[in-house]
Amino acid sequence: MSLEETLRADPARVASIIDHTNVDPTATEAEIRTLCTEVLEYGFCSAVVVPYHAPLASELLAGEANVVAVIGFPYGIQNSAAKRSEVDALREHVDEFDMVMNRTAFANDDHESVVDDIRAVKDAVGEKTLKCIIESPALTPSEIRQAAALVEDGGADFVKTAVGYDGPTAVEEITAIRDAIGPGTEIKASGGISTFDEAFEMVAAGATRIGASSGVAIYETTQ
Repeated sequence: MSLEETLRADPARVASIIDHTNVDPTATEAEIRTLCTEVLEYGFCSAVVVPYHAPLASELLAGEANVVAVIGFPYGIQNSAAKRSEVDALREHVDEFDMVMNRTAFANDDHESVVDDIRAVKDAVGEKTLKCIIESPALTPSEIRQAAALVEDGGADFVKTAVGYDGPTAVEEITAIRDAIGPGTEIKASGGISTFDEAFEMVAAGATRIGASSGVAIYETTQ
């Protein structure tokens, strides 16, 4: 049985790698309640929310699924102290942190600052999971490989593709990331993924986590 056939035959396995997401800055409490209800109903890995909603998500999920908060969202331009403060303020409510790489530093070829920023946040995160967003849709293949290598050097557990503001993630971006990092660093694909077929392409290319606001649609299109 192929990987695709295996995943189609086991929707629960698909659900287990989905970070069900609502990071809309205007998201209401009612919408976050719906998000968390769907996480529990479908068995998704986690609910991804903005920091404001992290305490609510933590209360609703009650340890049955992970709470993920975004840090330095959406452009990563905050300094490291600010990002560390976000982590410290959220620690009791959050299981995983999705930070944004300092895109300004990267654009200025200040690779030392990019790595130092990630290391500082990882130090604050500690044993919890840190994913670092490189916004791959806005980068060339060479830049994607470079950014992914910097993320790994900074000690993040995952390279994450995008916040979704610069267009959908393409499977070629996953391939470029995989080429640049070792087997110990994982990949989270996010940005415009809304069907099982799209999610499968990302997994086949090397992604081990899918971030999507369309988690239910992905689950339901396994059949």
